Amino acid sequence: MTNLNKYLFLLLLVLSYSNVFSQDFKKLYANKKLSEVTYAMSHPLHDWEGINKNVRAVIIKNNTSNKIKKVAVSLNITDFDSENANRDSHAVKVLEALKYPAVTFISTEIIYKEDELIVSGILNFHNIKKSIKFPVIPQQEDGKEFFSGSFEVDMTQYGIKRPSLMNIPTDKYIKISFSLFF
Repeated sequence: MTNLNKYLFLLLLVLSYSNVFSQDFKKLYANKKLSEVTYAMSHPLHDWEGINKNVRAVIIKNNTSNKIKKVAVSLNITDFDSENANRDSHAVKVLEALKYPAVTFISTEIIYKEDELIVSGILNFHNIKKSIKFPVIPQQEDGKEFFSGSFEVDMTQYGIKRPSLMNIPTDKYIKISFSLFF
């Protein structure tokens, strides 16, 4: 069983053993045609971004309160496109995508504030799990629910050696932004 299949199996197992499948809850899946996750990195010589448009995400909502109980997201490293094949190939190598093909996030808490959500959870990146917390802006657009937000990841905390160009390493932070439509 590949690592990606293990992550997806774990994700389904977590969701199936919770009480979220009672009749009071509903599952909504991200619209893959509209949803995307972007990473941005910086080097003293240039900045760049890569976009993943193959977002696998699910939210579990309470039918009565219409509040989100759980969020899960899974992304394949190889699905990010920076519009530079050499850079993408190098990223696959640096991130050991053949060994650790997916990045996953599973929420542990969602706090509703006036016009935003504060989402806490576990980010599994490069097979290292860390707790993270970030704000999410919920919106409605054309009858669809839309969630956007951003956060930074220190790649060195996930055991990833910073890539370098001309022996100058990149910034250690990867800036992640997302737009998820359900």
